[in-house]
Amino acid sequence: MESAELTRAALDRFVDDQAPFVRALGITCEEVGRGHAVARLRSDPRWMRPGNIVCGGMLMTLADVAIYFAILGQIGLRAMAVTNELKMNFLRPASGGDVLARARVLKLGRRIAYGEIHLEMAMGAGSLIAHATSSYVLPTE
Repeated sequence: MESAELTRAALDRFVDDQAPFVRALGITCEEVGRGHAVARLRSDPRWMRPGNIVCGGMLMTLADVAIYFAILGQIGLRAMAVTNELKMNFLRPASGGDVLARARVLKLGRRIAYGEIHLEMAMGAGSLIAHATSSYVLPTE
């Protein structure tokens, strides 16, 4: 099920073709490797709630995209890997700039991948703003 090392350039092309909403939302891949990835949500006034706080739905979208990147980093560019479950705990407000999501695959089975995602402010002191877990249904061969 594992594939050759995935490059950011190849992932960018794939996402532009298969999930163009990702770029439209301001989410980019900062790093991708075998079973891990870092995604960035660019600060954008459209996603802010009162108090200049990023809305929870955008943080969940960022987490979902980050774990998708990490899974693709392990299985290769396969379009039909889809979210099965996503749970997030919000720990502190996300405000003051870009948000990073650091995702890693914890278990890769034949049909399900499971992972976790840590969200933090890009320019912060590395304080965790949210923690998520997610499972994805993998495409059949």
